[in-house]
Amino acid sequence: MTTTLVLGGTRSGKSRHAEDLLRRHERVTYVATRPDPGEDVDPELSSRIRMHQERRPAGWRTEETRDLTRALLGSRNPVLIDCVGAWLRGQLDDHDLWEDPAGAKALIDGLADELAVAAQALPFEVVLVSEDASGLTWSDEPRDRLFAHLLADVNCRLSAVATGVHVVLAGRVLDLSSAPVVGR
Repeated sequence: MTTTLVLGGTRSGKSRHAEDLLRRHERVTYVATRPDPGEDVDPELSSRIRMHQERRPAGWRTEETRDLTRALLGSRNPVLIDCVGAWLRGQLDDHDLWEDPAGAKALIDGLADELAVAAQALPFEVVLVSEDASGLTWSDEPRDRLFAHLLADVNCRLSAVATGVHVVLAGRVLDLSSAPVVGR
């Protein structure tokens, strides 16, 4: 089947576009990578999460996890993962790797490769949503640079195995699926 990577900046419409790609399916596993339910979440994020939940079709099942490979392999329906950037932040938090760039790169490279293989192996559609690292604000803060570099690398790994790559900018979709893949 197909694997589609949907990239975009904050509030670009990337999640809505990803949902539209799978809307024809009655059953979809929606993997939310947001903070764990017990973690403090600010009111604005809580409101956005509720808005996303309310617009999903009733037959879609939500699974909140950062174990993306397990979620993919455990699903029997098309899968939408939203969002790779939140997953990356969660991994860096969970493994306390913000101050260990080499350790972070080793962990994330392995998890991203595992995710890429799992997404390709499934007999149904997979849509992955991610922030576009090129749209992140560059900072002098080492944590911000680490996140941007790791996210860019993960996006490149996923793009290399995806059958479709879409960029959402200001609510418009740009299909890069036929563009050549540049070596890393």
